[in-house]
Amino acid sequence: MNPLDRAIRIAVAAHEGQTDKTGGPYFEHCERVASLISDEDGKIVAYLHDVVEKGAGWSIERLRREGFSSPVLMAVDALTRRPDEPEIAFINRLAINPLAVSVKQIDLADNIWQTGRKNVNPEKYCHALQMLFAATGRPR
Repeated sequence: MNPLDRAIRIAVAAHEGQTDKTGGPYFEHCERVASLISDEDGKIVAYLHDVVEKGAGWSIERLRREGFSSPVLMAVDALTRRPDEPEIAFINRLAINPLAVSVKQIDLADNIWQTGRKNVNPEKYCHALQMLFAATGRPR
């Protein structure tokens, strides 16, 4: 099985029964993020970006055993928030990984879109996106 198909299979299993902010299957969030990325490693990271944090029994080591490349593993690790990690520390840590940054920007944009569909205040995600832009030197 190629790495992209393996990432899709893992994301489907890891997020089974989970819902996104709209109440839809969580996997659809991963699909939306992946659909906006053109390169294969980026798509793989998009599918795996929440697997370690939200999928029971998943770790970077387990993904390594699944055969994912070092750049993919490093990006997924950068996108995995540590317990009790302050938001600014998380953003600064992921900001040094370009692959993680591209996925996180789309992830946050999709989260903002989801909150709009449910009439929920997107401020948390807008603030995170501004922090990410500041950390990467991109304009606000």
